[in-house]
Amino acid sequence: MSEQPQEQFDLTQELRQLGEQIKEALRVARDHPQTKEFEQQISQAVSDLGAEIDRAMKSAREQEHVKNLGTQVKQAVQSVETSGAAQDIERGLAKGVRALNEQIRRAIEDAQKDVQRET
Repeated sequence: MSEQPQEQFDLTQELRQLGEQIKEALRVARDHPQTKEFEQQISQAVSDLGAEIDRAMKSAREQEHVKNLGTQVKQAVQSVETSGAAQDIERGLAKGVRALNEQIRRAIEDAQKDVQRET
């Protein structure tokens, strides 16, 4: 029985590619005719997210069991580090970022096609 070679995932390369994809997506979005509406939606979403984070932080400070969570997280991290799962997690992250990069690339291409059709 022959084993197929595992596909290699490089987290650093995938994150670099993600950065380039985001930069290109922002450029395309800036040039897109619906940018003002998009900017308003993003601005509102960021504002809402900030408010939610503030509420969550206030709530977390008020809850005693959250204080114990830090210790549990540290123990879990130590467990992951000693089990060798860190490499598996890194590989999984790289694979996920690669998939995200592909989706962003497709969205950029679609947006660029829309801009070309409207000009």
